[in-house]
Amino acid sequence: MTVTLQDVSMILALPISGAPLCFSTNSKGWRDSMSSLVGCAPLVKDMPAGAPYTWISLRYKRCPELATKEVVQQYARAYVWYVISRTLFVDSGGRNAPYMWLKALTSWDIKISWGTAALAYLYRQLDEACRRLDPQACIGGPLLLLSVWMWTRLPVGRPDVLPHDDWDEDGMRQCRPTWAFLYDKVEPYVGKTKTMYKYYNNEFDSLTPGMVNWEPYGKAENFARIYEFDLNPQCTAEAHLWRMQCPLICLYAVEYHLPQRVMTQFGLFQETPPEWKDTSIDLHRLDRMQQKTITNWTDHHSKYITEWWEVLRKAEKTRDDTTRRFDSDAFDYYVAWLKENTR
Repeated sequence: MTVTLQDVSMILALPISGAPLCFSTNSKGWRDSMSSLVGCAPLVKDMPAGAPYTWISLRYKRCPELATKEVVQQYARAYVWYVISRTLFVDSGGRNAPYMWLKALTSWDIKISWGTAALAYLYRQLDEACRRLDPQACIGGPLLLLSVWMWTRLPVGRPDVLPHDDWDEDGMRQCRPTWAFLYDKVEPYVGKTKTMYKYYNNEFDSLTPGMVNWEPYGKAENFARIYEFDLNPQCTAEAHLWRMQCPLICLYAVEYHLPQRVMTQFGLFQETPPEWKDTSIDLHRLDRMQQKTITNWTDHHSKYITEWWEVLRKAEKTRDDTTRRFDSDAFDYYVAWLKENTR
């Protein structure tokens, strides 16, 4: 099982089609650049490129009335910078919004594939978290995506859901909620973390395929049908891109989206063994903190960017679906094969 582009659409409604999030992370002259993008920059000396979240929230709390178009754009850019830094690209720092995420908002005219960038970042965070040995080790990335993905599929750690409030879309369909709104209100966690961690481990070890909700968004004609509220149309607008076998690019991080390994999550036939794809050990060795000499990620990842555009063009052009539907015997055979060939 894994989080896929389908989950990114259904839970976050982020765009999949578009340019990969890849550019130079050179922060030379970042204060001048920040002043150009949002109107000003922190005056604190010897600070990392970026701004404290408290500074952003106080400085851009409310856009002045009768503000010029330029000022409105600066406030909008600061708001989006704050949101993506705290929800999509969360890191272990916790106090500052990195300048590189603001740099990604330089132009409003470039359509960016925020969905693939967020998923790439989450994959890399999960990879690194599994290998961290420090007692203070933590995980970042779009944890709302990971949490809702887990709650909808696994009967482990799922909170009790409370009735949600009515959603006011103000007459705009694109402002409707995503699948995550089902968990808008839940019972707060109560308990000792270390004790609950042991419980979670035991429950995960006891999971069987029959206990998993493989298609939480519904099957066939009932797909994405929710009776409690109207779903955001962006959640299903790019369904034809959900099964792309493609590189997911987020600056230094390049991860592969390999839905052929988890076809049961799409209600489709699972091949055994699934088509193999080399995900490159060298790619996983790339780390922004340890490879500081590399800043021009557009050049460094040029072949993956080219591959992304090729796969995307093919998926946009070919929308017919001739894939076989789910077969329980084929799935059981796959599970047996998986147990024999993985740890």
